[in-house]
Amino acid sequence: MSEPKMTSATNLKLALKWPREQPKALLSNQFAVSLGVPAGSGPDEIYLMIGHVDPPFLVGTPSDVENQAAQIQSLEVDVLGRYVFTRSRLSELISLLQGAADIYDRATGGTLDEDASEGP
Repeated sequence: MSEPKMTSATNLKLALKWPREQPKALLSNQFAVSLGVPAGSGPDEIYLMIGHVDPPFLVGTPSDVENQAAQIQSLEVDVLGRYVFTRSRLSELISLLQGAADIYDRATGGTLDEDASEGP
């Protein structure tokens, strides 16, 4: 009886089909990153958590708002998703996001950094 042969999918090219029905887009404003547990010489993966925090609803006079804010010890983050990337996939994501940022900047005539440095 012959032993099964292992094959590699590195040369296999398949088209990807994204669904036509798109899920609802969720606003995210919180991000957390951590490295996976080291295996051998270092971590094997990068973990990314994406979340959202609504600001507290504070009303009243400035003194009322200050008092209400003093009562808040922390705000709960609603986790929208948790993702794990290899280092090479992280590089791919960084490249895609940088490309999107560059297109956005060309379309709007500026960058977020430039906008932030202008001040009020």
